[in-house]
Amino acid sequence: MTQPRLTRIEPDQQDQINALILQSKSHWGYDAPMMEQMARVLRLDMDAAAQGRAIAGWLEGAPIGTAQVTAPYEDARGRAMELELLFIAPKAIGTGLGRRLYLWALDQARDSEADRLDILSDPFARGFYTAMGASFIEDRPSKLIPGRSLPWLEHRLS
Repeated sequence: MTQPRLTRIEPDQQDQINALILQSKSHWGYDAPMMEQMARVLRLDMDAAAQGRAIAGWLEGAPIGTAQVTAPYEDARGRAMELELLFIAPKAIGTGLGRRLYLWALDQARDSEADRLDILSDPFARGFYTAMGASFIEDRPSKLIPGRSLPWLEHRLS
């Protein structure tokens, strides 16, 4: 596969990015009711995109991956950013695009002088994040799906 071009996201690309996010999420076999709930919350934040906190990988005019981080914040454990989105088109899994997007997110956190990147992960993505150097902290209850737990991880930057 040709290397995708990574670019900032323009307002007229929002629908394409949101469709990619849902295509990526549905790859893991989630049922229609869960995907309906996911469609309400897994969306590109255009303010984040306008501020340069979101990026997309494009190939042949179509998005095949995206990542988004929060603005930096402070908590009891220091300065952090959270990885809000990292989604890859199923055809791009295993191509290195996820790694490129994740490294971009780490660079954003470092550039903001964060101590860590926080990640509330889909259970299917936990292995990717730990392979990239993130550490599992705990399972947290999903705010969207009662009875579902999501892995919380952090990637220490220092």
